[in-house]
Amino acid sequence: MAEFKRVILVIAEGLGLGAAPDAAEFADNGADTLGHLRRHFRARLQLPTLQKLGLANLSPYAGTQRVAEHSWHGRLSQQARYKSPIEDYWELLGAVNQTEPTAYPSGFPQSFIEQLEREFHRPVLVNSPYHPRHLLEDYGQQQVVTGGLLISTSGGSDLFVSAHEETITDEELERVGRFSRHYFDKQGSNRLQQVVTAPFTGRPGRYFYRAAAQRSFYMCPAQPTVIDQAQAAGYPVQVVTGETAFNKLGAILQQSGVGLYLLSFHELDQAGYRRDPELSGQYLMELDRHLATLLPLVHSEDLLLVTANHGNDPSFPGTASTREWLPLLAYSPALTGGRLADRSTLADVAATIMDILGLDLPVDGVGRSFRSLLI
Repeated sequence: MAEFKRVILVIAEGLGLGAAPDAAEFADNGADTLGHLRRHFRARLQLPTLQKLGLANLSPYAGTQRVAEHSWHGRLSQQARYKSPIEDYWELLGAVNQTEPTAYPSGFPQSFIEQLEREFHRPVLVNSPYHPRHLLEDYGQQQVVTGGLLISTSGGSDLFVSAHEETITDEELERVGRFSRHYFDKQGSNRLQQVVTAPFTGRPGRYFYRAAAQRSFYMCPAQPTVIDQAQAAGYPVQVVTGETAFNKLGAILQQSGVGLYLLSFHELDQAGYRRDPELSGQYLMELDRHLATLLPLVHSEDLLLVTANHGNDPSFPGTASTREWLPLLAYSPALTGGRLADRSTLADVAATIMDILGLDLPVDGVGRSFRSLLI
């Protein structure tokens, strides 16, 4: 059995391979990120590196099938019973949330509103479900005059805090967000999924949000992730994101020979949310080119895992992610290669990493290692 000292996890956010077995429960029948990108691009969609890693053996739309070189390839499906980008990540990292977040269809408890007003000495002007644009139309001017806080929700498990940039600093608005996050995290029976602080600017009739200054505060996972446990065991852990993530990762891999290294490629997912198939395909090909530069840095004592946290079909109705099969590509010069059986939770990735690093799975953990299959 191959022995590894270093695990490199690349998360291609939004890369789906067709409707998952439970897609109908999410109204996602017919979703197929890769298939619809191939239909849009036809021969223009070139993915030689992903094809080399075995993607073409998982989807007829990834190119000509071939025997993958030093790569095991399979498919993953999600276990979480609802859509949540942050909890997709938790599942991938071994912390599967079994409890649905609390929805707030009519606004938030009065006890929270009163504590918020006392803490920040600002009146709360609204506490109800609201479309963000309509909120500014109806309450923007009152907020500017009073300096109060606009508290709204989509009706689900999210809390939005808004105020004009001339009435509150970004630092204070962030404190409001952290206070709100802490308040709901202390409530044992209430699990608020997301707190968002959204400053706005402009003048009456022309108020708009400063999207670049928006901050999100997510609830903590129910148990430690593989990252937490690797750090606690003393392993080097690096998480890299952003436009230069692959350059950063490449430099790191040339200097270190042990540990866990995680890279999230966001761009494909962002184009999917915008429902822009042309941009999605361009980003997918960009990912393929980045992976081509990464493969020469993967040595026989390294394991490269390429997967996704959810699908995001840019040709599908709506603006949400899509419930799809997800790729699982495992590459190392030490591997022979072949097909892995379909797996029913993203947590199998975390279980495999923990197995490789010699970490113990939590007693109540979910996920099964596939390390023994990589021969």
